[in-house]
Amino acid sequence: MSRIHTIGIPRGLMAYRDGILWKEFFGNLGFECLVSPKSDRDILDTGMRRAVDETCLPFKMYLGHVEWLIGKCDAVFVPRTAGYKKREKLCTRYESLPDLIRNIFRDEHIDILTVSYDWDMDTSEEKVFLELGEQLEKPKKEVKKAYAKAKKQQDAWLKNREKAQNETLQSSRIKVLLSGHPYVLHDTYMGGELAQIINNFGAEVLYSDCVNRESALKKSYDFSHVMPWLINREITGADLLLKKKADGIILLSAYPCGPDALVNDMLTRRIKGIPLLNLTLDAQSGTAGVETRIESFIDIIRYQKAGGYGNQN
Repeated sequence: MSRIHTIGIPRGLMAYRDGILWKEFFGNLGFECLVSPKSDRDILDTGMRRAVDETCLPFKMYLGHVEWLIGKCDAVFVPRTAGYKKREKLCTRYESLPDLIRNIFRDEHIDILTVSYDWDMDTSEEKVFLELGEQLEKPKKEVKKAYAKAKKQQDAWLKNREKAQNETLQSSRIKVLLSGHPYVLHDTYMGGELAQIINNFGAEVLYSDCVNRESALKKSYDFSHVMPWLINREITGADLLLKKKADGIILLSAYPCGPDALVNDMLTRRIKGIPLLNLTLDAQSGTAGVETRIESFIDIIRYQKAGGYGNQN
């Protein structure tokens, strides 16, 4: 793959979790990175034309981002993500992602740069990146240095987000926790507008992915010892850690996510003493129609904080 100069990164799915690490790693090795633009209706429509109806909204959006990159880069980075640690897996779509992309875009013959995250194969994140560097024909010493630097850059980014959220927790305003997958919370077309809507009603926004990952993961075992999905574990642990610090929780999901459907139902049944709202976004409506529901939800929080419903908080 020595002919690769520009690597494309679709702005979707796990790019919202590990994209900083990927981008900095490639940049540290001297490659140019091209990240697709922020999501909009055109990108979603493009992805929808490539997907079957039953596909989840985030995957449809991801396909739109992949198509946008075609012809603009030498290879598109599409990792195979089976899991980050033993017994902690992700949605099976991540395990087959490079195969799906190759098949869906088979007529375009796009070059896919991929590597497998799979802790059941006795590997580690560093080994994964060493393998990636070998594919890119870079010296091992240079790859190790690039990974170590990228890891520090990602850690600094994560700590800054945690610090900013801790400062928000000191606010006297109503605080609403947006709980969901990062690629739903922060995608501009999916959950991106919700923070502004919440702010417009005089409340602060907290995010489930701005909590320390290891702390959230550990806390998730108070909720379930058998739940297999890593990201749902991180979300659930964050909800439990912030439950007493937030004034309300919005469980945000994208239709038809199977893990979210199960886990959010469990959370709704088990989290008590705090107002909770389930919101599911779909390809047809996006965030349309949710403003009134959020306004009503914040009104309920205000009423409860003022002593309504027997001041259950």
